[in-house]
Amino acid sequence: MPDERSRDSSDLGSMSHIRRGLMVLEQLATKSATAAEVGRLVNVNRSSALRILGDLVDAGYVARDDATKEFTIRPERFYGLIVNHPAHEQLIERVGPLLKRLTGETGEASLFAAPASGNMVYVQYQPSSEVLTLRERLGTVRPIHCSAVGRAYLSTFDDEALDEVLGTLNYSGGTKRAPKGPLELRQRVEEARGVGFALDLDETLVGASCVAAPLNHGGRCIGSIALSGPTSRMPQNRLVELGAFLVHEITYTF
Repeated sequence: MPDERSRDSSDLGSMSHIRRGLMVLEQLATKSATAAEVGRLVNVNRSSALRILGDLVDAGYVARDDATKEFTIRPERFYGLIVNHPAHEQLIERVGPLLKRLTGETGEASLFAAPASGNMVYVQYQPSSEVLTLRERLGTVRPIHCSAVGRAYLSTFDDEALDEVLGTLNYSGGTKRAPKGPLELRQRVEEARGVGFALDLDETLVGASCVAAPLNHGGRCIGSIALSGPTSRMPQNRLVELGAFLVHEITYTF
């Protein structure tokens, strides 16, 4: 039988492997990467990175593109974990009709996004009926710092918790209009806190705009409800109008 030292060493090795695996998922949630790039990001050699990535591919959390040799996260795998949580079952049943009503009255796509490792993941989505629309899907990942859904979620944090989160973000992703650091992001979060909703005007993607408001459940914010569409149809003045409508509808429903 292994002695205590052997068991402790084995446990530490397992925990280290798990921790690195989580770090890889967090990195791939931001952008695709090769095994060599992943190794540099989590400070392991390429062989070790390939072993970690292989485990994640086998588990269904990561996919490999044979053409580019890049690995990418599979958001739909996390979607299943979120929606199957017993605490969210009743909530999901109420969100669906709300999204249908929002899209029906505005014509724009509506969605519910939940936080996941510095990003927001689309958990429910109602497509727009317009001919000109954004191509979105369940499991879409958006950076928390530049997206309306992310800033709406952050607007519910108290100052101490917000400062802690702002210090952990890498601020990668988004367009040149996206906030580049904690001070700029804090200002935009405070603006969202003041009016009750957050705006994304060409910050996540050029030509795409979004307005989002936080969704509270069980005494805490669990994500954001949003309306999104092309900027040509959703300039800032319309986003503000939709924001007020969104807050009213969420308050009425929940």
